Amino acid sequence: MQAAGLRYFLAVAREGSIAAASARLNVAPSAISRQIANLEAELACILFERRPRGMVLSPAGELLARHAREVLASADQVVTEIRELDGLRRGLVRVACTEAFAIDLVPTVLAEFHRRHPGIRFELSVLPPGQVTHRVVQGDVDVGITFSLSPSGDTAIAYRHSLDMVALCAPDHPLAGRERVGFADLAAYPIALLPRDTTLRTVLDVACAAEGVAIEPALTSNVLSALLPFVRRTRGLTLVSSIALQDQVGRGEFRALPIQSRRSLARGIEVQTMRDRRLPRAVQAFLTALVAALPPVRE
Repeated sequence: MQAAGLRYFLAVAREGSIAAASARLNVAPSAISRQIANLEAELACILFERRPRGMVLSPAGELLARHAREVLASADQVVTEIRELDGLRRGLVRVACTEAFAIDLVPTVLAEFHRRHPGIRFELSVLPPGQVTHRVVQGDVDVGITFSLSPSGDTAIAYRHSLDMVALCAPDHPLAGRERVGFADLAAYPIALLPRDTTLRTVLDVACAAEGVAIEPALTSNVLSALLPFVRRTRGLTLVSSIALQDQVGRGEFRALPIQSRRSLARGIEVQTMRDRRLPRAVQAFLTALVAALPPVRE
């Protein structure tokens, strides 16, 4: 089995179709289809079940996928160790994070790291929390930073901390001068929120129920950056982690208000890597820089 065939096979398994794998790899669909057919002929089995909504791994395909990840990870490790003989002048760091970290934190760390090590390349994927962890577990990315409501047991944790959410408003908002706000204060103004299937809404809904306050959002979006213009141009607010948009808050573009609540508004932050994997030197150096940029964890 050739490495190219295994890579194409894993891409189809991850994306769910040959067309999607083709777009991701920038390889002709016919080439991917041919490699899959060659693998199935070589192994004398069906690797994918073709369903109306896409291609799903068969039991034999699941077994091959586990083997292929190990083989390709081993091959990549050899290449990495050879390149590391050249120090931090070359390398690739693949990062996945949720959008809250992609607006300020991660790009800032990337830029500073690139300034010090211009030969290192980066790939950044912005994904929902669960997908970040999945990409780390599958070995598709080197480092993941995401929110979680409970510790992940499927990854190695380089950093874990719990941070409260805050209310974000424009600097001229009527509440902007307050040191702390309550849920009744928030309910008096239009709210822009992420959807209910997010960790933020899960924590918020529990806290609102405990306070006996109903908050019905005026705007809901699965993209945080789509909520910010609403907050800037109206008397609206949104809720974010206290670590999100720190640069904008520091520049005075927004005001971050602590929220008084009977229930905890904290969510866990995890920096994740693949369990039992020896990290390439460039990845380890970036991981150290990323953790250093996060709030210190008090013992």
